[in-house]
Amino acid sequence: MWIRSQNKQLLMNVDTSDGMLINEYPDECLISLEHDKASYDLGRYSSKEKALKVLDRIEELIENQYGLTFYMPADEDVKA
Repeated sequence: MWIRSQNKQLLMNVDTSDGMLINEYPDECLISLEHDKASYDLGRYSSKEKALKVLDRIEELIENQYGLTFYMPADEDVKA
């Protein structure tokens, strides 16, 4: 799946990336795509909640395309 950055200057293939993450700063949160030990900013949001909503939307699209997402369980939910 391809994603175009918020400023429209970057088009990245999520399928060949190393992953996406939220970088939190005091006044904003950035969604970044990691690829080949480099980080590319895709969008800036005023809160972590908004950034998480955007990642949720991306995840929904990926699930619709591939049909599956594994969620890492919390420590207390894993029995050893």
